[in-house]
Parts: sequence; structure tokens; C-alpha cells
Amino acid sequence: MLDQITELKCQIAAPSEPTAELKRFLARLPSSMVRRLTPEELAAYARALAPQRSPHWIDFKTSVPLPGLGIYVALMVGRERRSRERLRQEGQLRWGPYFAIAAVLAATLVTGWLASVLLIEGLTLMAGDNRDVWWRAYTGSL
Repeated sequence: MLDQITELKCQIAAPSEPTAELKRFLARLPSSMVRRLTPEELAAYARALAPQRSPHWIDFKTSVPLPGLGIYVALMVGRERRSRERLRQEGQLRWGPYFAIAAVLAATLVTGWLASVLLIEGLTLMAGDNRDVWWRAYTGSL
């Protein structure tokens, strides 16, 4: 493989080093095919494989090194550019699981809100007319 890359460096008209993307691409091709590539084809592949600016509004990618476990985190936010057919093929158009998750989250929020309202009302009723007594009873500063 290194011999092929060295040979390619001699073949490429530009004096620059082949990019990592081009090296990975050529490593996946059969060696007989790599040897037949012309300098113009290699230059065209190098241009096509060059990294481009991300079209996303937010494009955050990082590796988190944890002992014994490496985690790659990617957060991308932007306009949806995939076709409906591709979304359908990837299963992105199924709304059932998303509705179930949304229903559970909504029920949790409503239950938490209702519990806090009932707690405050109950403490207020126990305090009677003196409204600040419930807070002292709740915090234990009587």
C-alpha cells in the first residue's frame, strides 16, 4: 500500500501530498485499478474528496476519551435536505414511537405540575389565614 501511495505521489502533477481522504479511498480500491489511474483522474478524485464546509447551522463533533471507552459525539442542526423517499427508506417518517415518547413526557410534566399545585394548596389550607405559615411549616422553621 505504501509503495502504491509513493508511486501515486510521483504520478500526481501537483507537488502536494495526497490527502488522508484520497489515501483512504485508494486503499479501498483494487491495486490493479489504482495503478491504471491517470494523474488527471487522481487530481479529480482528490478534489472530489476534499472536505467541504458543513451546510448545517450547528456542526459540533468531538471525541470524548474515557478510560477503556472512547465516545464520539456529533450534534448537527440545520434544514432537512433529504428527500421524502430517503426519509421513508430510513424509517424517519414513522411518527408512532415519537408520539408515544411525547405522551409519556407530557404526562410526566402534567403529573409533576399537579403534584406541586396540590402540595402548595394543601399547605395553604393547613396554614389557614396566615399565608406565610405554610412556608415555615414546609421548611421546618417554626
